[in-house]
Amino acid sequence: MNSNDNLFEDIEQDNNPSFYGNQSILNDPYGRINFNGMSINPSLSSPNPTHPNPPPPPPYTSTGLESPDSVKNGGTDLVNSTIGLSNKIGQLLEDPELQIDIVSSERLVNSSVIVYTIQLSLPDNSISIIVKRRYSEFKSLRDNLIRLFPTLIIPPIPEKHSIFTYLINSINNSNEINIIEMRKRYFKRFLVDVIFESSPKLKECSLLHKFLDPNYELCWYNALHEPPVNLIPNNLLLSNPVDPTDQTGLYSLLPLVNGFEFDSNIDNLSSLKKLNEEWKRLNEQIKLFEFKSSDYYKNEADMSDITIVEDHKFTEIPSSLTLFEIKFHNIIKILQDLNKLNSRNVKNYKGVVNNLVELGGNLNNFSLQIFESSNHTMNSTVPSNNNLSVTIEKFGSTIDSSFLNFESFIINHVIPEWQEPIHQLIQYYLSSLTLIKFYKYKIIQFKILYKLKFNKFQELLNLTNATSTSLATAISNANNNNGDSQNATLDHLKDLNSPTITNALQKLESRKRRTQGLQNKKSWYGLFGGNNKSYSFNLAPEELQSSGSNKSQHLPQANNFKFKYNQIEKELNKLNQLIEMCDRDMINLTQELIKTFNEFLKELEKKWLRLMISYIKSGKELFTENLNNWEEFKQSVSEEV
Repeated sequence: MNSNDNLFEDIEQDNNPSFYGNQSILNDPYGRINFNGMSINPSLSSPNPTHPNPPPPPPYTSTGLESPDSVKNGGTDLVNSTIGLSNKIGQLLEDPELQIDIVSSERLVNSSVIVYTIQLSLPDNSISIIVKRRYSEFKSLRDNLIRLFPTLIIPPIPEKHSIFTYLINSINNSNEINIIEMRKRYFKRFLVDVIFESSPKLKECSLLHKFLDPNYELCWYNALHEPPVNLIPNNLLLSNPVDPTDQTGLYSLLPLVNGFEFDSNIDNLSSLKKLNEEWKRLNEQIKLFEFKSSDYYKNEADMSDITIVEDHKFTEIPSSLTLFEIKFHNIIKILQDLNKLNSRNVKNYKGVVNNLVELGGNLNNFSLQIFESSNHTMNSTVPSNNNLSVTIEKFGSTIDSSFLNFESFIINHVIPEWQEPIHQLIQYYLSSLTLIKFYKYKIIQFKILYKLKFNKFQELLNLTNATSTSLATAISNANNNNGDSQNATLDHLKDLNSPTITNALQKLESRKRRTQGLQNKKSWYGLFGGNNKSYSFNLAPEELQSSGSNKSQHLPQANNFKFKYNQIEKELNKLNQLIEMCDRDMINLTQELIKTFNEFLKELEKKWLRLMISYIKSGKELFTENLNNWEEFKQSVSEEV
């Protein structure tokens, strides 16, 4: 940092995706010119403190585009060049000889933001594409790749440094340079892993193409609001877990789970082993529930509107996933211990270097003192010590060569080829646990759906029982009233098509017929020989009026029952559709994760072999060079003796 005044400005700008809204920055943010979509390595308009002597611009190379003069021909050439460059990037990423490098880093003009220059090229230099990106753009690319591919392990990038780190860097400029160089190495590994050592889906992703496209260099914010990114819902639990860009409307109806943060490494949920035990118990409840509900639907044969979910396939979590989680946790613990040991080893190596520097300096001083003392005794009878002085000087020079070899070994091999890659492996395993955490939340979401279904079905039973109770009361009241008028108030319940309610209505109808039979009989006077028809058993007009008022009272209640009944039917149907969809998704998600983890472990085996071979080779080179130096020293001493 140049000053503390720019400290918080850098933090704010590096996290602000709309930073390029400043038109003065839009004009020429890097002090360079983009020709026809081709990014030409610039000559900086201000001194670069990190790279005071930037390499000269490479010659204009063909990328399937027209020459820079074609810009003068209008917008058509510009559109064609944009399409041509996009296609060329896609072809480059498929080329096994593609070379990817972070060739330089620099500050934006009048800013404290660091940008990193990415170069894509072929060995014959026939194609060279250059694009510049800052840390926040790398991070947004990775974050959105994680959201686009929730079943894939996305290679890591270096963590964002804290404000405390920025304060330290503002005091010690060498620390800032070391961090920048470290980030350059991390960004290169990230791009190489995404393109060459990950799923082909990543290098085929249009978002990655836009990230490497110079035409999106000044409008990366737009790329994050275009397909496929803008097709992803804000919460991944409301999407297809294998393809979040799937626009099926049912996913928006899924229940949310509190505490879900996909981009966080914190996992407070139970292990997969424990979740599997809970899921097995839930499946027993599901079987019992399905048995009761199927029996209910069998009795309610006319209720054909409700969809019955059968033959659930996701019955338990595979043991392989449970073992993956345990293995990843154990490996992370071991690697974290190894990472601490590596930090201590680097510190010890640096201690050896410091000791060798001090030892070499003392030997050189000692040789000078012997040389000076030998000059005072040259004319005396004391033998000259010049040979001893020269020998000690050579000995000190050999020590100096050893410390230079050790220093080169630390800076060029131990840190970038061993310590940093192991830290990167820890981030890989943490990313794998993030996928498992997503899997856990999908299981919890699935359990919530079943609980909602249980509750809705219980509501249906309660409503049916309540309706039957109301009918029983109506039957009881029919003993003292005319069954015809009472039945008229309950005719609306026939539309529910429930045999339980229908049976109650049939009982009421039977009571009605018996009552009507009594009405057709003569009065007691006629039964015993009387002949007066005026004593027939009929309701008085005022009673008929009273029964009509009862009808108006019972009608809203019947309609309310019918509305609630139909509403629960609809909700049960929707829940059954969601459960069927999630059952299918959990099967697909499980298969994809097992495939991802198996491939991930194979790739890490290759990484480990490369790391160990590289470490052995660099260590062998160190000791071979030191041995050669000491052999030369031994030979020179032997010749003098």
